[in-house]
Amino acid sequence: MFALTAWSLAVGGLTGLAVAAPATAAPEPAPPQLVSYERYRLDNGLEVLLHRDDSLPLVAVNLWYHVGPINEPKGRSGFAHLFEHLMFEGSRHVGPNFDRLLESVGATNANGTTSWDRTNYFETVPSHQLPLALWIESDRMGFLLESIDQQRLDVQRDVVMNERRQSYENAPYGPSSLAMLDTLFPAGHPYHGAVIGSMEDLRAASLADVRAFFKDYYAPSNATLALAGRFEIREAKQLIERYFGGLRKSPAVPAAASRPSLPAATGRLEVKENVTVAKIAFGWLAPPAYSADHAPLEVAVGILAGGKATRLYRRLVVDTKQALEVDADLDANRLATMVTVDALARSGVELPALEANLASVVAELGAAGPTALELARAKRRLLLDLSDELQLLNGPGGESGRAGLLQRFNHYQGAGGDLSQWKAALEAVTRDDVRRVVHQHLSPQHQLTVVTLPTPNTEVAK
Repeated sequence: MFALTAWSLAVGGLTGLAVAAPATAAPEPAPPQLVSYERYRLDNGLEVLLHRDDSLPLVAVNLWYHVGPINEPKGRSGFAHLFEHLMFEGSRHVGPNFDRLLESVGATNANGTTSWDRTNYFETVPSHQLPLALWIESDRMGFLLESIDQQRLDVQRDVVMNERRQSYENAPYGPSSLAMLDTLFPAGHPYHGAVIGSMEDLRAASLADVRAFFKDYYAPSNATLALAGRFEIREAKQLIERYFGGLRKSPAVPAAASRPSLPAATGRLEVKENVTVAKIAFGWLAPPAYSADHAPLEVAVGILAGGKATRLYRRLVVDTKQALEVDADLDANRLATMVTVDALARSGVELPALEANLASVVAELGAAGPTALELARAKRRLLLDLSDELQLLNGPGGESGRAGLLQRFNHYQGAGGDLSQWKAALEAVTRDDVRRVVHQHLSPQHQLTVVTLPTPNTEVAK
């Protein structure tokens, strides 16, 4: 096991880790929180998370709306991501000046992102500029609709559609990625397709549709505000009440879209693309985020890929020289976790041989489990990654850094969500845990295979 002691003392605002009690002592209490924070709600339903750290004169402001494709009705895919763009278009009092105002006071890491289950907006500002950041976020929460007209909708719709082309239709391996998503998650499931939405639904979005979606989901009662950094708790609460307390209390959020049962279709797909290198990708669906098998799956993915000492790299890149690159990824969400592994083929390599070897590496891990060294190495890397995240107030994407981590665990686990529990779960993973989850969830009978075949552009167009 690996204890994160050095960095827990180095990062301001983090509590120390529990020391193991003697064998004769009473049962050990639950470990203290890695990030201490206060949680409360305003009368209008806005949830607030406050983490104080005086080590730097900065405050991370991180606002999550609990809306994503999981909430989008049929024919309205991409609305959550569309609003990620519209929220920067302007509101009644701020106008279209979000970026200019924040940049003028030295703000950093100001952005917004959308995932399957949530949309977030975040920035890090000098401590004395906290009122400005709160005013900006409250104004677009409460007074955005007045600034959304047909022209602004059309402009941002075109931006999003172009982003989709660059990310999928015209991107190397983009069509293959869409094929993986569309097949793993069947039509009608909220995760079917891409977070960015389909071209057809984006084109069909009317101003009335957009306004209705905003009224349903972008309200204090469906949002969580996290602050992390140097601020006085009492003053911060007064500011939050001042800027957010008067915003409307909306009705209950509509239920998430209906969904068919999982797992979805498996099998094999071949996708022709205008690329020069073939690719083999396997995909599986596993239990949702922070379920009992999440930590062992994270460790398993770290054993498969992520460095030159991992199994896929050693077997396919070094030993057999069949692959140029290998990768493994885990995307954990509220309804399901998607696990993928893939390999880019070297020129002249027979694809069936590469596919068989890729499959054998996964199968061997599921049959015998990892070595003690592999297990220790993967866990150490995950724990060091966690420590790196905790050095930041706001990390890239708004899901990392202390503010983002508090948001993530609160979103998926509620008031009981705790970073200490996640750290303990990673530390507790055993060789048999890894063997079991790979055998159970990453088996051939649950696997979707997507093969990308290099094809001249003229042939793809047909």
